[in-house]
Amino acid sequence: MGLRSGDQINYRLMPDIDLYGATVLSVDEKTMELRTEADAPAIVKNGQYVMINELDSDIEHYSEVTFWDGRSLRLRRMWTGKRGFFRVDDVFPVTYRIVDVTERCTGSRIFPGFGLEADELDVPDETVSPRVWKMLVDINAKLEMILERLNKESEGLSRAQSVPVNISASGIRFFIDQPVEIGSMLELKMLLPLYPPVGVLAHGVVVRIEASVGGRYETSLCFIDLVDEVRDIIIQYTLKRQREIIRRQRD
Repeated sequence: MGLRSGDQINYRLMPDIDLYGATVLSVDEKTMELRTEADAPAIVKNGQYVMINELDSDIEHYSEVTFWDGRSLRLRRMWTGKRGFFRVDDVFPVTYRIVDVTERCTGSRIFPGFGLEADELDVPDETVSPRVWKMLVDINAKLEMILERLNKESEGLSRAQSVPVNISASGIRFFIDQPVEIGSMLELKMLLPLYPPVGVLAHGVVVRIEASVGGRYETSLCFIDLVDEVRDIIIQYTLKRQREIIRRQRD
C-alpha cells in the first residue's frame, strides 16, 4: 500500500513524539505535499525530519522539510519501509558485554549529559553587553565539553574503539572478539556521531553470528525494549547518515 492524493495521515517532527493530522495533496517518488490541520506545530524549519504513518499500517515514510507556510508542508522523500527497517553503514565507538541469564536488564536510555544543545541558551536582550554574552557562550561551550568528557569516562566510552557497524532502529551488526550463542543477550553502549554526539545504552538478542578471517565474529543483534526516545534518536542518526552518503555520491 502506498500514499495517494487525498489520503489522511499522521505525522510528527522528529525526535518529538507529538502526532499531527494532515491530508496528502500530492505525492511522487521524490516529493510529497501535505495540507496540515489546525493542530499543526507553530514552527517547522527546513531540514527537519518528518515521520509519516499510513493509517492502519506499519509502513513509515521518512522525509525532509523543504517548505512550510503554516498550512502546506512540502517534503523531500528519503525512505519508505516497515517500522525500523532502514539500515546504514558507519564507524563509531561501541562497547558491549554479555548479559547473564539471571540478570535483570536496566532498559534502554540516553546517557545524561550527552546531546546538550548550545542553542538552548536564551538570546540576550539589548541590556546585555555583546562582549559579556560572547564570554558566557564560550564558558557554556567549554562546560559542555567537560561534561561530555566526564560522561564518556563514567560510561566507559572515552576509551571505546570505533568499529564498523550496520545499524537501524531494529538492530545492529558489528564484530566482537568472542563467540556467543544464538539467543544470547548483549548490553551495548554506543556513541552516535550526531552533533553533539549522543550516548545510548541498549540491549539486543543475538540472531546471527559468523566467524571472520581475522578471528573476530560478525554478530547481528535485534534490539529489544527500546524506549521511543532511544528509537527516535537512532532513526534521526540513520537519516542524517543517509543524507551524508547521498551528498558524497553527488559530489
